[in-house]
Amino acid sequence: MLSNSSGTISNAIKWLIIITSGFFLLQLLPVTGSLLRYYFPLVPYQTFLNGQIWRLLTYMFMHDTVSPLHILFNMLVLWMFGVELENLWGTVRFSVFYILCGIGSGLFSIISIFTPAIYAPVIGASGAVLGVITAFALFYPDRQIMLFFILPVNIRIFVLGYALYSVYGALIPHGNISHLTHLGGIIVALFYVKLYPYIFEVFREYSEKIKEKRRRNDAEKTREFSRYFEQQVDPILEKISREGMQSLTMKEKEILKKAARRDRERLKNNKIVPLDPFR
Repeated sequence: MLSNSSGTISNAIKWLIIITSGFFLLQLLPVTGSLLRYYFPLVPYQTFLNGQIWRLLTYMFMHDTVSPLHILFNMLVLWMFGVELENLWGTVRFSVFYILCGIGSGLFSIISIFTPAIYAPVIGASGAVLGVITAFALFYPDRQIMLFFILPVNIRIFVLGYALYSVYGALIPHGNISHLTHLGGIIVALFYVKLYPYIFEVFREYSEKIKEKRRRNDAEKTREFSRYFEQQVDPILEKISREGMQSLTMKEKEILKKAARRDRERLKNNKIVPLDPFR
Protein backbone atom coordinates (compact mmCIF):
# COMPACT_ATOMS: atom_id res chain seq x y z
CA MET A 1 0.00 0.00 0.00
CA LEU A 2 1.30 3.42 -0.91
CA SER A 3 0.51 6.99 0.07
CA ASN A 4 1.68 10.34 -1.19
CA SER A 5 4.24 10.91 1.54
CA SER A 6 7.11 13.33 1.16
CA GLY A 7 9.60 10.52 0.73
CA THR A 8 11.74 11.71 3.63
CA ILE A 9 11.90 10.37 7.16
CA SER A 10 11.13 12.83 9.93
CA ASN A 11 12.55 12.99 13.42
CA ALA A 12 9.89 11.21 15.48
CA ILE A 13 9.38 8.46 12.93
CA LYS A 14 13.13 7.96 12.61
CA TRP A 15 13.49 7.41 16.34
CA LEU A 16 10.38 5.25 16.58
CA ILE A 17 11.77 2.99 13.87
CA ILE A 18 15.22 2.92 15.51
CA ILE A 19 13.81 2.10 18.96
CA THR A 20 11.41 -0.53 17.63
CA SER A 21 14.15 -2.11 15.55
CA GLY A 22 16.44 -2.08 18.58
CA PHE A 23 13.83 -3.97 20.58
CA PHE A 24 13.51 -6.47 17.74
CA LEU A 25 17.26 -7.10 17.71
CA LEU A 26 17.25 -7.57 21.49
CA GLN A 27 14.44 -10.10 21.09
CA LEU A 28 16.70 -12.16 18.85
CA LEU A 29 19.36 -12.53 21.57
CA PRO A 30 18.94 -15.42 24.02
CA VAL A 31 19.08 -13.61 27.37
CA THR A 32 17.52 -10.25 26.51
CA GLY A 33 14.97 -11.96 24.29
CA SER A 34 13.75 -14.12 27.17
CA LEU A 35 13.51 -11.11 29.51
CA LEU A 36 11.61 -9.03 26.97
CA ARG A 37 9.21 -11.83 26.13
CA TYR A 38 8.53 -12.36 29.84
CA TYR A 39 8.07 -8.76 31.00
CA PHE A 40 7.07 -6.65 27.98
CA PRO A 41 4.10 -8.18 26.08
CA LEU A 42 0.60 -7.00 26.94
CA VAL A 43 -0.94 -9.94 28.77
CA PRO A 44 -4.44 -8.89 29.93
CA TYR A 45 -4.28 -10.90 33.15
CA GLN A 46 -0.90 -9.51 34.21
CA THR A 47 -1.54 -5.98 32.94
CA PHE A 48 -5.01 -5.31 34.32
CA LEU A 49 -5.33 -7.75 37.23
CA ASN A 50 -1.72 -7.83 38.47
CA GLY A 51 -1.06 -4.11 37.97
CA GLN A 52 1.80 -4.43 35.47
CA ILE A 53 0.68 -1.27 33.69
CA TRP A 54 4.03 -0.67 31.94
CA ARG A 55 3.05 -3.41 29.48
CA LEU A 56 0.57 -0.96 27.89
CA LEU A 57 3.60 0.92 26.58
CA THR A 58 6.22 -1.76 26.07
CA TYR A 59 4.10 -4.20 24.07
CA MET A 60 3.97 -1.86 21.08
CA PHE A 61 7.73 -2.08 20.62
CA MET A 62 7.71 -5.89 20.55
CA HIS A 63 7.21 -7.91 17.34
CA ASP A 64 7.04 -11.48 16.15
CA THR A 65 10.58 -12.76 15.59
CA VAL A 66 9.39 -15.80 13.64
CA SER A 67 8.03 -13.61 10.87
CA PRO A 68 10.06 -10.40 10.28
CA LEU A 69 7.22 -9.22 8.02
CA HIS A 70 5.39 -8.19 11.19
CA ILE A 71 7.85 -5.42 12.08
CA LEU A 72 8.72 -4.61 8.46
CA PHE A 73 5.09 -3.99 7.53
CA ASN A 74 4.38 -1.88 10.63
CA MET A 75 7.46 0.30 10.20
CA LEU A 76 6.86 0.69 6.46
CA VAL A 77 3.27 1.84 7.05
CA LEU A 78 4.39 4.13 9.88
CA TRP A 79 6.84 5.81 7.53
CA MET A 80 4.44 6.05 4.56
CA PHE A 81 1.56 7.59 6.50
CA GLY A 82 3.33 9.15 9.45
CA VAL A 83 5.66 11.54 7.66
CA GLU A 84 2.93 13.92 6.51
CA LEU A 85 1.20 13.81 9.88
CA GLU A 86 4.41 14.68 11.68
CA ASN A 87 5.06 17.50 9.22
CA LEU A 88 1.52 18.72 9.86
CA TRP A 89 1.53 18.43 13.64
CA GLY A 90 5.16 18.67 14.62
CA THR A 91 7.39 16.09 16.27
CA VAL A 92 6.08 16.42 19.83
CA ARG A 93 2.40 16.21 19.01
CA PHE A 94 2.89 13.31 16.59
CA SER A 95 4.98 11.39 19.14
CA VAL A 96 2.34 11.89 21.84
CA PHE A 97 -0.38 10.83 19.40
CA TYR A 98 1.48 7.65 18.44
CA ILE A 99 2.05 6.67 22.07
CA LEU A 100 -1.57 7.48 22.96
CA CYS A 101 -2.79 5.28 20.12
CA GLY A 102 -0.55 2.44 21.30
CA ILE A 103 -1.64 2.72 24.93
CA GLY A 104 -5.27 3.35 24.00
CA SER A 105 -5.44 0.38 21.67
CA GLY A 106 -3.86 -1.73 24.40
CA LEU A 107 -6.56 -0.64 26.85
CA PHE A 108 -9.15 -2.24 24.60
CA SER A 109 -7.56 -5.55 25.50
CA ILE A 110 -9.12 -5.20 28.95
CA ILE A 111 -12.20 -6.80 27.40
CA SER A 112 -10.09 -9.93 27.05
CA ILE A 113 -10.19 -10.53 30.81
CA PHE A 114 -13.71 -11.88 30.26
CA THR A 115 -12.54 -14.31 27.56
CA PRO A 116 -10.07 -17.19 27.26
CA ALA A 117 -7.60 -14.66 25.76
CA ILE A 118 -6.92 -13.32 29.25
CA TYR A 119 -3.53 -15.07 29.26
CA ALA A 120 -2.68 -14.48 25.59
CA PRO A 121 0.24 -12.05 25.02
CA VAL A 122 -0.29 -9.14 22.64
CA ILE A 123 2.70 -7.60 20.86
CA GLY A 124 3.26 -5.20 17.99
CA ALA A 125 2.76 -1.60 16.92
CA SER A 126 -0.24 -2.44 14.73
CA GLY A 127 -2.73 -0.61 16.98
CA ALA A 128 -0.65 2.57 16.97
CA VAL A 129 0.04 2.25 13.23
CA LEU A 130 -3.67 1.83 12.48
CA GLY A 131 -4.22 4.97 14.53
CA VAL A 132 -1.76 6.78 12.25
CA ILE A 133 -3.57 5.51 9.14
CA THR A 134 -6.93 6.59 10.59
CA ALA A 135 -5.69 10.11 11.37
CA PHE A 136 -4.16 10.31 7.90
CA ALA A 137 -7.52 9.33 6.37
CA LEU A 138 -9.29 12.08 8.32
CA PHE A 139 -6.87 14.76 7.15
CA TYR A 140 -6.37 13.48 3.61
CA PRO A 141 -9.68 11.75 2.80
CA ASP A 142 -9.20 11.74 -0.97
CA ARG A 143 -5.90 9.86 -0.99
CA GLN A 144 -5.67 6.46 -2.65
CA ILE A 145 -3.69 3.50 -1.36
CA MET A 146 -2.63 0.39 -3.24
CA LEU A 147 -4.21 -2.50 -1.38
CA PHE A 148 -1.83 -5.48 -1.50
CA PHE A 149 0.25 -3.19 -3.78
CA ILE A 150 -2.24 -3.93 -6.57
CA LEU A 151 -5.76 -2.60 -6.00
CA PRO A 152 -6.30 1.21 -5.67
CA VAL A 153 -8.66 1.97 -2.78
CA ASN A 154 -9.74 5.23 -1.17
CA ILE A 155 -8.09 5.45 2.23
CA ARG A 156 -11.40 6.14 4.00
CA ILE A 157 -12.86 2.96 2.53
CA PHE A 158 -9.79 1.04 3.68
CA VAL A 159 -10.06 2.31 7.27
CA LEU A 160 -13.79 1.64 7.42
CA GLY A 161 -13.32 -1.83 5.96
CA TYR A 162 -10.54 -2.66 8.41
CA ALA A 163 -12.63 -1.38 11.32
CA LEU A 164 -15.52 -3.66 10.31
CA TYR A 165 -13.11 -6.57 9.90
CA SER A 166 -11.75 -5.89 13.39
CA VAL A 167 -15.26 -5.84 14.86
CA TYR A 168 -15.97 -9.16 13.16
CA GLY A 169 -12.69 -10.60 14.41
CA ALA A 170 -13.40 -9.42 17.96
CA LEU A 171 -16.87 -11.01 17.94
CA ILE A 172 -15.73 -14.21 16.26
CA PRO A 173 -12.08 -14.71 17.25
CA HIS A 174 -9.88 -16.49 14.76
CA GLY A 175 -6.16 -16.75 14.17
CA ASN A 176 -3.57 -15.09 16.43
CA ILE A 177 -4.51 -11.49 15.60
CA SER A 178 -5.63 -9.17 18.42
CA HIS A 179 -8.59 -7.59 16.64
CA LEU A 180 -9.58 -5.66 19.76
CA THR A 181 -6.19 -3.94 19.79
CA HIS A 182 -6.48 -3.01 16.12
CA LEU A 183 -10.00 -1.69 16.62
CA GLY A 184 -8.81 0.28 19.63
CA GLY A 185 -6.14 2.05 17.58
CA ILE A 186 -8.73 3.17 15.03
CA ILE A 187 -11.19 4.38 17.67
CA VAL A 188 -8.56 6.23 19.73
CA ALA A 189 -7.29 8.04 16.62
CA LEU A 190 -10.83 8.96 15.58
CA PHE A 191 -11.65 10.44 18.96
CA TYR A 192 -8.28 12.20 19.16
CA VAL A 193 -8.64 13.98 15.83
CA LYS A 194 -12.29 14.91 16.37
CA LEU A 195 -11.96 16.04 19.99
CA TYR A 196 -8.50 17.62 19.89
CA PRO A 197 -9.70 21.13 18.85
CA TYR A 198 -12.16 21.24 21.76
CA ILE A 199 -9.72 19.80 24.28
CA PHE A 200 -6.99 22.16 23.06
CA GLU A 201 -9.34 25.16 23.43
CA VAL A 202 -10.31 24.13 26.95
CA PHE A 203 -6.65 23.63 27.83
CA ARG A 204 -5.73 27.00 26.28
CA GLU A 205 -8.44 28.81 28.27
CA TYR A 206 -7.39 27.04 31.46
CA SER A 207 -3.74 27.95 30.83
CA GLU A 208 -4.68 31.58 30.24
CA LYS A 209 -6.63 31.63 33.50
CA ILE A 210 -3.67 30.17 35.37
CA LYS A 211 -1.30 32.71 33.77
CA GLU A 212 -3.67 35.59 34.57
CA LYS A 213 -4.02 34.41 38.17
CA ARG A 214 -0.24 34.17 38.45
CA ARG A 215 0.14 37.69 37.02
CA ARG A 216 -2.38 39.03 39.53
CA ASN A 217 -0.63 37.28 42.40
CA ASP A 218 2.76 38.62 41.30
CA ALA A 219 1.34 42.11 40.98
CA GLU A 220 -0.24 41.86 44.42
CA LYS A 221 3.04 40.63 45.92
CA THR A 222 4.83 43.56 44.30
CA ARG A 223 2.28 46.01 45.75
CA GLU A 224 2.55 44.39 49.17
CA PHE A 225 6.33 44.64 49.12
CA SER A 226 6.14 48.26 48.00
CA ARG A 227 3.83 49.02 50.92
CA TYR A 228 6.17 47.13 53.25
CA PHE A 229 9.16 49.06 51.90
CA GLU A 230 7.41 52.39 52.34
CA GLN A 231 6.11 51.64 55.85
CA GLN A 232 9.01 49.70 57.33
CA VAL A 233 12.18 50.32 55.33
CA ASP A 234 11.97 53.95 54.25
CA PRO A 235 11.90 55.26 57.83
CA ILE A 236 15.00 53.18 58.65
CA LEU A 237 16.82 54.51 55.57
CA GLU A 238 15.97 58.06 56.63
CA LYS A 239 17.30 57.30 60.10
CA ILE A 240 20.56 56.02 58.59
CA SER A 241 20.82 59.22 56.56
CA ARG A 242 20.40 61.33 59.70
CA GLU A 243 22.22 59.30 62.36
CA GLY A 244 24.32 56.64 60.59
CA MET A 245 24.29 52.84 60.66
CA GLN A 246 25.40 52.73 64.30
CA SER A 247 22.05 54.16 65.38
CA LEU A 248 20.06 51.10 64.21
CA THR A 249 18.52 48.66 66.65
CA MET A 250 18.76 44.89 66.11
CA LYS A 251 15.16 44.82 64.94
CA GLU A 252 15.81 47.57 62.38
CA LYS A 253 18.87 45.72 61.08
CA GLU A 254 16.82 42.56 60.65
CA ILE A 255 14.22 44.53 58.68
CA LEU A 256 16.94 45.86 56.38
CA LYS A 257 18.42 42.40 55.90
CA LYS A 258 15.00 41.00 55.02
CA ALA A 259 14.44 43.85 52.56
CA ALA A 260 17.87 43.27 51.03
CA ARG A 261 17.14 39.59 50.44
CA ARG A 262 13.89 40.44 48.65
CA ASP A 263 15.00 43.49 46.68
CA ARG A 264 18.72 44.18 47.02
CA GLU A 265 18.87 46.38 43.93
CA ARG A 266 16.11 48.65 45.16
CA LEU A 267 17.88 49.07 48.48
CA LYS A 268 21.23 49.76 46.79
CA ASN A 269 19.74 52.25 44.36
CA ASN A 270 17.88 54.20 47.04
CA LYS A 271 19.57 57.62 47.17
CA ILE A 272 19.28 57.85 50.93
CA VAL A 273 21.88 55.09 51.37
CA PRO A 274 25.40 56.01 50.11
CA LEU A 275 26.60 52.38 50.17
CA ASP A 276 25.42 48.79 50.45
CA PRO A 277 26.04 47.68 54.07
CA PHE A 278 25.26 44.03 53.22
CA ARG A 279 28.05 43.33 50.71
